Amino acid sequence: MLAEEYGYQVSPRPAVDTPGVPAQVERFKEIANRRILWVAPLMLLLVFAATAVTDTGLFLFVAGPVGACFVLGWVLTVKSAPKKTLRILADNRWQVWPCRLEAIPGKSLERRILLLAPDKSVAASFRGRVPKDVWLGMADGRGVLWFAGDLRFPSVAALPGGAPLWSVVPEEPEEREPEPRRGGDGEGGSALDELVSEARSAAVWNMLG
Repeated sequence: MLAEEYGYQVSPRPAVDTPGVPAQVERFKEIANRRILWVAPLMLLLVFAATAVTDTGLFLFVAGPVGACFVLGWVLTVKSAPKKTLRILADNRWQVWPCRLEAIPGKSLERRILLLAPDKSVAASFRGRVPKDVWLGMADGRGVLWFAGDLRFPSVAALPGGAPLWSVVPEEPEEREPEPRRGGDGEGGSALDELVSEARSAAVWNMLG
């Protein structure tokens, strides 16, 4: 595990064993179920609206199967997301990483999450919907995050303590920005050194018991 090679802390137990984490996943399930509940009435409303201005038989023949496949795919995706999150948390331990958060041009909700090596170079880069409080609360976009998963695959990130948590996906090569801009050397280096020291400190696991 790269985090261990860097001397960063890794939790002694799976991420799901962190107090409060299972409750967060249950909330994700409740939100997913609520989203699914309003899909059927909305689809019926769209069908009625469309049939009022088009040939009913033609519309149902052409658009019906397409719409049904779209809705089914959406429902399955929404329904499976909390299960995937729980599986990641159950199969992986928390890794403590110094990081930088960056805005992504043209994306109002999605952020870039850069996990930093001890030399302040970028060890891995992800994208995800970082909670607003996390984005606004991390001064200059620098801080420490907990990370559960494999650096190559979709994973889970969280603030120290395990809350809030959110899903992240690795950036594709064409999505990444030039390395020199993202490394974090030079100005602010001492602050990043402190983050590296924090990522290597075992104090957090003692706090969690």
